Formats: sequence, C-alpha cells, structure tokens
Amino acid sequence: MVFREENVVVIEIGSLTTRAVVGLAESMTPPQVRVPTKIGIKRASQSQQPQYLFDEELQDAIRAKDPELTVIQPIVKGMVKDWEALEIFW
Repeated sequence: MVFREENVVVIEIGSLTTRAVVGLAESMTPPQVRVPTKIGIKRASQSQQPQYLFDEELQDAIRAKDPELTVIQPIVKGMVKDWEALEIFW
C-alpha cells in the first residue's frame, strides 16, 4: 500500500471547536474546516428517545428559541462528558 498525503484527514476535537485539515499540513497551517463542538438535545417527553441536533438544525432550533432544546458541549476542559453526544457529532 502506497502512502499518499492527500488520503489523510487530521481532525482535532476541542472543547469549543473542532478543526480539520486534509493532508499532513505544517503545524502553523490554518484548518480548512472549523465547526463549534456543541450538540443540541431535544426531548419531547421523558419516555421518548432524545433527538440530537447539530449544524444547521441546531442553529435553526436556537434561533426559534425552542423550549425543549438543551445545548451541550460533549467535551469540557479536554474531558469527554457525554460519549453518546460526541459519537453523534462524529
């Protein structure tokens, strides 16, 4: 198998932002993609499974001031606090 730099994606997940770059860039190269590391959890009732929102769906729910929406950060100070939410984010 031949190693090719363009086949590598480096993803850095932080408490506030998740950054990604294609290829093995130098350490000072800015990321090509930067998104906030936050997930919205929407619960209609306790008996239902929660609905996870991110990206545009999350922004729409925040703008609509949805009362059933809770916004969380799955990583706080470098420690994973909610694995399920982080897996949805990935």
